[in-house]
Amino acid sequence: MRPAITLLITLSVIATMIALMGVMFKYLDVARGKAEVKASMIQANLLSADVAQFLRQILGKKPSRSTMQTLFETPLGLSVENGEFSLGISCQPLANRANIAWLGLENMAKKQKAYSLASSLFETLTDKVNLRDSALLKEKIVAALKPGSSNTFGTPSRINKKKGIITFKKFQELLDDYRFETDDTRVYSIPWQHYFSFGITEQKIDGDFASPELLAFLYDVDLNVVRENYQLGALNSFLTEIGESRSAYTWLFSKKTMAVARCKASYTFRKGNYGFVFNYMHGKVEGFEFFGGK
Repeated sequence: MRPAITLLITLSVIATMIALMGVMFKYLDVARGKAEVKASMIQANLLSADVAQFLRQILGKKPSRSTMQTLFETPLGLSVENGEFSLGISCQPLANRANIAWLGLENMAKKQKAYSLASSLFETLTDKVNLRDSALLKEKIVAALKPGSSNTFGTPSRINKKKGIITFKKFQELLDDYRFETDDTRVYSIPWQHYFSFGITEQKIDGDFASPELLAFLYDVDLNVVRENYQLGALNSFLTEIGESRSAYTWLFSKKTMAVARCKASYTFRKGNYGFVFNYMHGKVEGFEFFGGK
């Protein structure tokens, strides 16, 4: 009996040690993964500075329309010969839609045209989906644009770090808050980003690269017609085709091409695929967001 008991105890100890080793290896694997993600985030921050410097060099302070058009139409990429690292960059127009922040300009006399445009666009979009309480949603947006705290899911929170700015991520929190209060899921069916820009302070629109959706709204043209005949960077040609001009919106369209873009960089780092997005605002990087993993 005594040898059997000793053997049983020995087997129990071995089983316990094996289990502990399994937990340890699992922990090490998780820790290794976290360390790799952290290293990739550091790499992303370094890369974002390099990408911004590269954009500053090719765009300059006053880029031409053709230069911006090339940037929007041609993704950039580079890789090392051994395949250990590769980087791809693509950029899209950012200041080419109505700024969501214009909804907060109602009491500013000099900004009434911007407010009227944003408000009319907001009402058109919410009416189209028969939103249950558009006034409540607008109230939340306006409140978020003011300094101080506002409520999300009934809890006071800081919606925006900068006065008069709402990023799309924060805007989604407002949509969730509205959905929480009204049980109205139709708020998610509105293509907000096709009509409004987020996270910027621009008071003008780069008309040459205006979104098809915004142009359809501004000139009361069927969206399919715009999509079939309009090319980014060729606004004047399109307006000539439909018998319109910029004159009605001289207050809205910038006279100069704007060095503003929303860029996405994807890269491989060790065995993982990562990336980051950011706003390129006249030579500066803003709204940096890291994403990715194995």
